[in-house]
Amino acid sequence: MEKEAFFKLSYGLYIITTKYEEHFAGCVVNTVVQATAEEKPKLLVTVNKENDTNTTMKKSKKVNISVLAQDADMLLIGKFGFRSSKDFNKLEGTDYVLGKNDIPVVTQATSSYIEANVINEIDCGTHTIFVLEAEEAKIISDKPVLTYDYYHNVIKGKTPPKASSFSN
Repeated sequence: MEKEAFFKLSYGLYIITTKYEEHFAGCVVNTVVQATAEEKPKLLVTVNKENDTNTTMKKSKKVNISVLAQDADMLLIGKFGFRSSKDFNKLEGTDYVLGKNDIPVVTQATSSYIEANVINEIDCGTHTIFVLEAEEAKIISDKPVLTYDYYHNVIKGKTPPKASSFSN
């Protein structure tokens, strides 16, 4: 199988954030999909089971999604994509606001954000697919969004091993 064929699928890059009690977690994902367009749209997000964000989302049942803009730098992406929330305060030095759900929303280099509730979970081997219901959504800027293709081919960014699209 030519796994490179999967790199032709279109993705964005997003920072998802969640909080349970006083514990904050967040990570970069490339698998956020709008599944419906009803009054409260449904979305899907996939998170590696080994990520602290996965464990925290399962407890909190809430998540915020920041849609990264093309001007997102490698410091921001590296902070949320290559470090664990267990060991590192990802909010330190990061621009954010508190969402209506009391969870931080990253606003730095962000085009828009969505606040959502987890309404279902699907086991997908190494990852969990979280089915979400949107509660709030805001546009922050008109900047072009950061696609996975732009990240790899223009920024020359790498993919962490726990990403859903990782390939050796």
